[in-house]
Amino acid sequence: MRYLTPPPGFKDYLPKEVEKIRLVEDTIRKVSESFGYREVITPTLEYADVIQLGTNTKDDTILYKVIDRDGALLSIRPEFTTSIARLVTTRYKGERGPLRFYYIGKVFRNIPFQPLMQKEFTQGGAELIGESSLFGDIEIISLIEEIFERLNLPIHIEVSHAKIIPAIIEITGPSILEAIKNGDFVSIKSYINDKNILSFVEELPFLSGGKEVIKEVQGYVKYIPGLEEPLKQLSTFISNLENLGYKRTKINLGVVRDFEYYTGITFEGYVEGLGLPVVGGGRYDGLLERFGVPLPATGFAIGIERVASRISKEESEPDLVIGYTEEKFREAMSLAQEKRKEGLKIETILCLKEEELKDRRGRSKIFLC
Repeated sequence: MRYLTPPPGFKDYLPKEVEKIRLVEDTIRKVSESFGYREVITPTLEYADVIQLGTNTKDDTILYKVIDRDGALLSIRPEFTTSIARLVTTRYKGERGPLRFYYIGKVFRNIPFQPLMQKEFTQGGAELIGESSLFGDIEIISLIEEIFERLNLPIHIEVSHAKIIPAIIEITGPSILEAIKNGDFVSIKSYINDKNILSFVEELPFLSGGKEVIKEVQGYVKYIPGLEEPLKQLSTFISNLENLGYKRTKINLGVVRDFEYYTGITFEGYVEGLGLPVVGGGRYDGLLERFGVPLPATGFAIGIERVASRISKEESEPDLVIGYTEEKFREAMSLAQEKRKEGLKIETILCLKEEELKDRRGRSKIFLC
């Protein structure tokens, strides 16, 4: 029966996998709190129009929707940033910040099924609200690097700027956007007549590295004036990170983030052995204004199961396995209680003979008969 397996895009997680997931969650929690962030919990369901306002999605078929008994159209959250923006505008109205929040929870996206893409997955992330300077963006990247360092998992973060593509569009027209997103260089050539602008756009996917990237493209500012400010911000941003000792972040001007609400620094992060990003985010200064509170903000979200899949960790086992016969039940339970009070993990097994314990996982084993 097909109904004995989860639907495509949904998954069961076994104890060994769950231990790795909890390790990632605990690390996000501990590091975020060390940076002064506090945990918030938002509803799994939001009003559908709130989600659509926040994500600005043109394809609302990715949203799981339900109608409640009162006739209200609700949506299961596809991400957390919109929910936190809504929370800030209702529960923290009048506060200028900065506000520091982190979250961990499930999100749901009704996307076409692909083997490495789950429709239900866990996100953990942080939002810094009310800080408009680059120092806020630097704090967010610092937080991410610290999380992955604590996990002993090398992260490679690629950073760009949301105003680079608009700067190109301002010169060439909006029709070029999809061609840039899709890497369709044949179409790109048909939209651009100036050879210098075309040269920059064709080089865009390959412009990655350190501060030298900014020097390399500085000459294009005379042809695309809108590049001046984002390139200046990226140069300052990467210099500060390097001075602070954070070496996992590099510039990649070809990074184009999915959501349209990003307004400044944007980024994606990868780990070895996985072709999909495990973390993403950036600055979204215009989002809260949609809800009536014009506060700047920046943040990130980590795909927890993706990160967990790359962690090497031995499966935990009981400190002591106590086998017992029916006559020794009370003695076994008393011993187990005593050992658990000492902080040990104890598993008890009713068995007829000691040999039955041989294949049980456990650091130590005893048999009471």
